[in-house]
Amino acid sequence: MERVELSVVVPCFQEEAALEPFRGLLSAFAADEILFVDDGSTDGTAASLAALAARDPRVRVLTHATNRGVGAAMRTGLEAARGLVAVVYDADRTYPLADLGRLVELVKGGADVATASPLRAAGGLAGVPWGRRLLTRAAACAYRLVLGRRARHIATFTCAFRAYGPRALPRCLPSAPGFSAAAEMLGRALLLGLCVVEHPAPLSTRTEGASKLRLGRALLSHAAALGRLFLLRLRGERA
Repeated sequence: MERVELSVVVPCFQEEAALEPFRGLLSAFAADEILFVDDGSTDGTAASLAALAARDPRVRVLTHATNRGVGAAMRTGLEAARGLVAVVYDADRTYPLADLGRLVELVKGGADVATASPLRAAGGLAGVPWGRRLLTRAAACAYRLVLGRRARHIATFTCAFRAYGPRALPRCLPSAPGFSAAAEMLGRALLLGLCVVEHPAPLSTRTEGASKLRLGRALLSHAAALGRLFLLRLRGERA
């Protein structure tokens, strides 16, 4: 597989409405390839992605026959990515696209993982519903507790908008198919002793389509991921 400098992975599920603005945004992606992963959508997502691929030769579309979860879509895209640096970007565009380049520069500057963080001082949670705010902050406390001193400097774990360098992939790919995948990947990177840095970035609410986050399902997914990471930490310390 021929390597390129930068890959961007965009997981998609029922994102027909959210994909329309990408027609005018593709030129803003300073990437060698853009991998859209259709996670078993049944709306017009497939047609929208086909139109994007026809518009830009850098676009590759990967498809799950059935819905497997955002974590599974992330894994499919990251495994197929050819970039020395790979960035996961949300289809709902709730983080500024301008921050993509800043995350990449942090990895090129020596970080193994560079993650956006709305809980840093210059970040923010503009108009984000209370349920998601609570989940973001509670999850951060839980992951810091389970991971110990390695995670003391990390404010946000649930953000999927993140850049990964060659030392992080494929070693940090998630086993969780659901919403805890991003947090699990960050936890794996920290347990491996990789260099993880945060970049303050504002999180807003989506303007097209509907959120797929279900609080109860997300809580169960994070509980399972925390258990896996705790076992990994125990094995590492015993070794």
